[in-house]
Amino acid sequence: MNKKLLAFACAILIGGLSAILFTACDKDTNCYVQVKVVDETTKAPLKGAFVKIDIDSSFVSSEGHTDALGIFNTTFSAPAIFNVNVVYEDGYDDTYTRDQFYCYRKGSNTIRLKEGDTVYTTVNVEKTIYHETR
Repeated sequence: MNKKLLAFACAILIGGLSAILFTACDKDTNCYVQVKVVDETTKAPLKGAFVKIDIDSSFVSSEGHTDALGIFNTTFSAPAIFNVNVVYEDGYDDTYTRDQFYCYRKGSNTIRLKEGDTVYTTVNVEKTIYHETR
């Protein structure tokens, strides 16, 4: 009788451990990011802002443009600390010289990603306008 009870207990123990191991393998290890880009002064969302998320001196990055709500979403496969840099084009300006200047505003932030979590961050785009010739 003791052998049957021992075999039954071992079967339950092995079955329980197997269920735990297989469930642990299904764990979501991705890191999700949602960046909202807003105007520093008006707090209005900025559609079409260019967002680049990267690590200094690394090839790990993601980039794209914000949607109509000023939001950019992306996913990374491992946690890390990332820089978030935003450039928002303000068009062209030729009031100073005959040369046409590319006008843009920028903003930045830093985020720490965690396995299986979504990090939400807001980047305020400065009111300062930068000019460069094209």
